[in-house]
Amino acid sequence: MARARKISANSASAHLPCSRCQATGCHWDQVAGKPICPDCQEGLAQGVGEPLVERTEKKPCVVCGRVGSLRFVTVPLEFRAAVEMDLCGDHVRALIGRRLNSRAFQNLRGQLQDLGLKAEQVFLLHEAFYDRHGRALQPAREVD
Repeated sequence: MARARKISANSASAHLPCSRCQATGCHWDQVAGKPICPDCQEGLAQGVGEPLVERTEKKPCVVCGRVGSLRFVTVPLEFRAAVEMDLCGDHVRALIGRRLNSRAFQNLRGQLQDLGLKAEQVFLLHEAFYDRHGRALQPAREVD
């Protein structure tokens, strides 16, 4: 099955502006090659703003193995490389919305451990958002 992988931090967003609001300042996470700042990720999770519409690649999701995924790239805290993973639409939404189920969380945590990382180093998997069993503590609230 496909796995999360290390890539050069230079191939990550390299301080490019957010593709949605043009905010600058950090290595933003990327979805399908487009940098997205945390505020815009929160807006996506809440269902406000423009929806994320991208063409999927014919690669399996690193969580469930379903073919048809988007490339998600993040630069973990205190790590000299970026992490790239292919995620299906459901798992992109769950990751950004801090709503992964326990099994998906444990799967990603194991893959990150294989890369020498702790889940807490990835902002969207931080211990403030998930307990040690992978239960979501602070899912993003959806706006009605």
